[in-house]
Amino acid sequence: MEFAADGVTLAGDLSPEDVDKALETGGVKSWIYMNAESNAAFPKRAKSTLGEAFKTVIVDPSALTRGVADALEDAMATLPRPIVVQCSTATRAGMAYILHKAKENKWPRSGALQRAREMGLKFFAKPPLASFVSDSLRVREGIIFRQLFDTSGSSTYTYLLGDPVSKEAVLIDPVKEMVDRDLAVVEDLSLTLKYVINTHCHADHITGSGDLKKKLPGLKSVIAKSSGARADVHIEHGDVISFGAASNPINLEVRATPGHTDGCVSYVCDDMVFTGDALLIRGCGRTDFQGGSSEKLFDSVRSQLFELPDDTRVFPAHDYKGRMMSTIGEEKALNPRLGMHKTKEDFVEIMSNLNLPYPKRIDVSLPANLKCGIDD
Repeated sequence: MEFAADGVTLAGDLSPEDVDKALETGGVKSWIYMNAESNAAFPKRAKSTLGEAFKTVIVDPSALTRGVADALEDAMATLPRPIVVQCSTATRAGMAYILHKAKENKWPRSGALQRAREMGLKFFAKPPLASFVSDSLRVREGIIFRQLFDTSGSSTYTYLLGDPVSKEAVLIDPVKEMVDRDLAVVEDLSLTLKYVINTHCHADHITGSGDLKKKLPGLKSVIAKSSGARADVHIEHGDVISFGAASNPINLEVRATPGHTDGCVSYVCDDMVFTGDALLIRGCGRTDFQGGSSEKLFDSVRSQLFELPDDTRVFPAHDYKGRMMSTIGEEKALNPRLGMHKTKEDFVEIMSNLNLPYPKRIDVSLPANLKCGIDD
């Protein structure tokens, strides 16, 4: 027996005595077997004892399809616990476990793969299996994605994500001056905005949330509870924002990444992470106002962002040099402030010597953003 959690045991080949022990003293109520019944280690007594609660889902590394992933997810979701998931070495069994947990908890691809590594699941050692899991965790019908830039002065990126099936969409970090542009894109793509989301309470521009809500009745604003700002929906670390088709929603996992401000969060979706000002391309947000803390920001980035898979695409709230995207791997290697070659002491020293000017629009932006841009 290799791994046990949540009433699930991942197992390799078992002797008949081990099978008997699992059934008699382990109280096992169901079983998934991933090899053919002709396999010498087939748990015959488990099949005869458990009846319909015994499922054979053959997982052949040379023939991995979406149907295999669906069969594993269905069996994991419907069979009673405790359950044994068995293959020859417990490697493929780990695939079934993480596919199920990702769907159960609405974990996006990057977050699920991070957790699988933390659990020590062995399928990462075999590239075809790792690729199969990664591909199975992607949003299956694809995702509508647009990166929009604020030309009015703040160099803010606004992100539109939409479901091509239901046409539901969300907008991340809108800018007041660019609302008409955003609405035109939404209309052109025949989308319906469900949520307008902010990564934090911005100091350099007024959010477009208020104007969007006025023009789109029913639209809900979203921001972290720790920001202190008004919103229809207040989120916290570990929450999931879902939109799109109910049968296959698109999920944004909320990760608290304070340090630039106390209310900063990042949103993980599929193989993308929207980092706000916590992590910029080859940089980060300042830490000298709004409850900022260099120590907190270092810890946030290292624990919540740099633990994501290296190929996770990074989409920040700003870039001042025309760069549109990075990856977690790039920033770990190349970020001059937060890269893995820097210690926390190095980072604190760097941030304490930036000598940045007072933000030009903070006295106007902050009061408005604390009200989501809506005057009482």
